[in-house]
Amino acid sequence: MAASDTVRNAARLIALHGETMVLKRASEATTITLKGKRLVGSTVDIGGSAVQQEFRAKIGTSELSSSAWMSKAPARHDSIVIDGRERSILDVRPLGDAGTVALYELLVAG
Repeated sequence: MAASDTVRNAARLIALHGETMVLKRASEATTITLKGKRLVGSTVDIGGSAVQQEFRAKIGTSELSSSAWMSKAPARHDSIVIDGRERSILDVRPLGDAGTVALYELLVAG
């Protein structure tokens, strides 16, 4: 399977099984609305009686590629709105085939 086929298949799966999310970056004037798939996570005790969710989400590349953003990849310290709740991106891992990124796996908390 060619790398372009992998990217198309990943985008199709996210479109079919994903949910709408909004990616935000402080240095950009616009946001990016995209589809992503939330993966099972956990809760993390952040002190006192406060607990936050921490989980992974996978997002495709097409919305990022067609955006007006200077950098066409998500980055640590961006934020993402899922189910109306803004969450911090703690880590970004590109996933792909033959050097072509098909998805980004985000570690998010909030």
